[in-house]
Amino acid sequence: MVAIRDIVRLDLGYFTMPHRPGDPLSGQAISVCAYLIRHPRGLFLFDSGFAKADAETEAHYHPVPWPVVAQLKRLGVRSDEIAALANCHLHFDHSGGNRHFPNRPIFAQRSEYATAHQPDYTMPIVVGFRGAEYQLLDGEAEIWPGIRVIPTPGHTDGHQTVIVDTDQGRVALAGQSFNTTSEFAAAQLSWELERSGWPAPGSYPNWMAQLEALEPTRVLFAHDVAVWERRSTPPSRGRLGARSRPNERRS
Repeated sequence: MVAIRDIVRLDLGYFTMPHRPGDPLSGQAISVCAYLIRHPRGLFLFDSGFAKADAETEAHYHPVPWPVVAQLKRLGVRSDEIAALANCHLHFDHSGGNRHFPNRPIFAQRSEYATAHQPDYTMPIVVGFRGAEYQLLDGEAEIWPGIRVIPTPGHTDGHQTVIVDTDQGRVALAGQSFNTTSEFAAAQLSWELERSGWPAPGSYPNWMAQLEALEPTRVLFAHDVAVWERRSTPPSRGRLGARSRPNERRS
């Protein structure tokens, strides 16, 4: 089992969100995060940051990379110490550093890997480097003891989330299943309220039930440094909907 302190965020740079009408993130600097897991079996890396993009993509996103090898070195970790990797998906800002880890298993959904070979989906270096050793998955799988992946499609059809068993409950590394922690929190609350008999004020993805069945205590994201933590008591219609009795004081 992994100690929760042994899941360490790596800050791998940022990009500027292009202008999109109605998008509150338009024009904002967006963090790019990866996660190092110190597992009894070895060091496991989830996501690896930017690849060098073409001129059009650079002009669109203005990426500022902080290379994964340098960020690992700040933690006292050499690239050759990484035993295995996974990517939430294979866009250039999540898997561009994979090339620094040849001849190590890289876990990805089979559908995502196939899409990554299509034109204009990602940078070719993501899947075409010497020593690339992709291990392709078809849905949910335990890849190491206490580390599993579950499909979380939405941002891409082959997007996946990594679930880690820790000494303080399960932690979900949810990648870009949501852009922000607050977006996830709103969707998770809608799911929770609907399950408790309240009308859901918003929507949530179909995979929310599968994630909730695992009861993660924390959820971490690729583009937001904020952490979602599970409330100690889920909402209950009886508890939230109770009315005060006459002459009953409420504090």
